Amino acid sequence: MTLSKRQRNITLASVFTVAGVLYALISLVNHYLFKTYALDLGLYPHALYDYAHFRAADCSMFKDVPCSLLSDHFDLYLPLLSPLIYVFGTYTLLVVQIVATLLGGWGVYRLISLYSDDDLMPILAATVFFFSFGIIHAIAFDYHSNVLSAMMLPWLLYFLKRKRFVWASLFAVLFVIGKENMSLWLFFIAIGLMWDYRKEKKALWHLAAYAVFALAYFFIINMIVMPRLGGNGGGFARYSHLGDNYADIAGRLLSQPLETLRMLFTNTTGWSKYDGIKEEFYVCALASGMLLTLLKPNYLLMLIPLVAQKMLAADTMFWGISFQYSVEFVPILVVSSFLVIIKLKNSKLRLALSLALLLSTVLTTFYTVGVPKSVILVDQLCVYQGRHYEQKEFDIRYARELMAMLPEDATVSAATMFVPHLALRDNIQNFANANKVEADYVLITEHYVKYERQGKMVFTNRSEYETVASDGSIHLLRRIQP
Repeated sequence: MTLSKRQRNITLASVFTVAGVLYALISLVNHYLFKTYALDLGLYPHALYDYAHFRAADCSMFKDVPCSLLSDHFDLYLPLLSPLIYVFGTYTLLVVQIVATLLGGWGVYRLISLYSDDDLMPILAATVFFFSFGIIHAIAFDYHSNVLSAMMLPWLLYFLKRKRFVWASLFAVLFVIGKENMSLWLFFIAIGLMWDYRKEKKALWHLAAYAVFALAYFFIINMIVMPRLGGNGGGFARYSHLGDNYADIAGRLLSQPLETLRMLFTNTTGWSKYDGIKEEFYVCALASGMLLTLLKPNYLLMLIPLVAQKMLAADTMFWGISFQYSVEFVPILVVSSFLVIIKLKNSKLRLALSLALLLSTVLTTFYTVGVPKSVILVDQLCVYQGRHYEQKEFDIRYARELMAMLPEDATVSAATMFVPHLALRDNIQNFANANKVEADYVLITEHYVKYERQGKMVFTNRSEYETVASDGSIHLLRRIQP
């Protein structure tokens, strides 16, 4: 199908506008209504604040013994993005995540345009990308740098196809610095792409270089740098039940292939409430493009580390369709699906199949928002319902009034929903993570007054604080000076 330049521009602008507005209604509205949390939209903006003031960010917001934040996730985007706090404040990372996702969709559009003369195929590919459940659920839950890394992939593929290897190499580097596990994914991506570029010697050499670079980066960061910074990283902890280090884990998985296969598809907890969670993800992924990806086996290879890190994790939250744990699948599924579709010679069949994929993707996304087995944050997702635009626990205007009363240089311990709004200050603590409250000020809801952590009440020294202001649902307390 051929579109005029005006038709193409109007259609593209419409798709991007709808996606951008939808993401803003999800992400920015959630933050405005205090539906974002200390982990992770308190932690990461506070890290931005530290980096912007030339201080190393630490893990004190969620660990009893502070250590470098890079020892938990080796994320180099945060220091690079830190100057933006002076422009967007506490919304910085949410704005960056939305813009990055739109640019990822633009990359999908440009990439598919290289393969197809049909003007509609690239537009439909970007549309499927924008409304896939992996994207929507990631946008709905705070900010995570793996989203940004995933958005680099379409551009890496685009510049490889254009044989602009300097730009491709730049995006390969940008891809891996987002998180410590991205380099392992890049290794599988490079190996998978070698089939597509098997007749292009220069491209093969670059892909081989990316594979070597990715594997070296993975082992250096995960087995040398992160341990020296204070631990094996939060990512490794989720797989420590499989071995003492990455080499042990790989050896076990490869030596017991049937057991590994079983773990990828079954509930390994013994708790019936987690039955069907993995199966649900696979069905949703199949309906969102994986069915067509089966016809591109080299792209299936790229999914191996994604499936493994998702389904082998001890944390059951990883298994399902929710949060940011499915976003990396989206560019692979969408790109591979449309590479299959555009090879069809019959234009009507191409159009029918691409529209069917779009419909299937949208319906799947609606399912994951409405009635999934996985745990989801419904109020953060259902933009078509009034409850998405409400904060029922407390008065948000009163909460902002209380936050405005806090001295800039004071140490503040706050309930999880207040921390993201107070993150751009020297001292902010997550009340729920404290063993004992020792801040100058405390800002909590009634729920946290008798909050217990690991079976012990947190606010045992309540008598050391006086009430500055309260409406019965939110309390601002100040430590009594001796």
